[in-house]
Amino acid sequence: MLAGLIAAMVVALGAVVTAAVGGVVTDAGLLPDLHQLPPYGISARRAPHGRVVLTFASAVGNGGQGPLILNGTRDRRRTVMTINQEIVQTDGTRVRIPIAGGMRYTPFGHNHWHFLQFDAFELRDPVRGVLVSEGHKVGFCLGSRFTMEPPVPGAPAVPAINTNCGRFLPGLTRMRMGIDVGYADDYAAYLEFQYIDITHVPAGRYVVVHRADPQKRLVVGDRSDDVASTLIEIGATAGRGKVPSVTTLAECAATSGAPDQPCVATAGP
Repeated sequence: MLAGLIAAMVVALGAVVTAAVGGVVTDAGLLPDLHQLPPYGISARRAPHGRVVLTFASAVGNGGQGPLILNGTRDRRRTVMTINQEIVQTDGTRVRIPIAGGMRYTPFGHNHWHFLQFDAFELRDPVRGVLVSEGHKVGFCLGSRFTMEPPVPGAPAVPAINTNCGRFLPGLTRMRMGIDVGYADDYAAYLEFQYIDITHVPAGRYVVVHRADPQKRLVVGDRSDDVASTLIEIGATAGRGKVPSVTTLAECAATSGAPDQPCVATAGP
């Protein structure tokens, strides 16, 4: 259904956008490939509202053949920008495809524009894969913050897409953001919404799962590396007002494990 919808939009635009087989572009479009990195910097803390939360850093790279470019626009009566994805063709021309979702100005320590629901955070049982708790579907100010390892062919020496997403400029009516080939965007663990509530989660082993583009709105060349995870051990609470210890046991790259039961193979002693 998604492929049919994309094809219909492309025909309406009078242009041809490529499909991808096994991550290899088969036509004229140079598609991005979202690569979710495993959650890292994981710990527990007490949030200002008194809840106990699991915090972590998250990062998504672009390992594809073309940049991820998103253009947002709005009129001043609306708070959310509508978006089109700009796809670079092999001949240098560009095609713009409307996509679902939006961009919104986000305060709470960010103070810039976000592409909404770019990443999703989950805490799962490592054996059964059952969802235990989940965080917000988090928006990102997309940019080329650091280079991926190993290097990706075609990565520019200097990123062309590296923006602060209109920091302290809530009145903007246009926004352009994205991730260059071979670069990644990250969010530190201390930032707002980088957490999962574990107030009532008992001690034990769990898997922290991060999903890039969870609603599959973007046109990308490969979906096999959109999900990555980290196996952790949550300790018992040391006493009233204390937070539990958190130990990282294993990281599972985006190419390993079933999407809904990642890190299952490493859940044993």
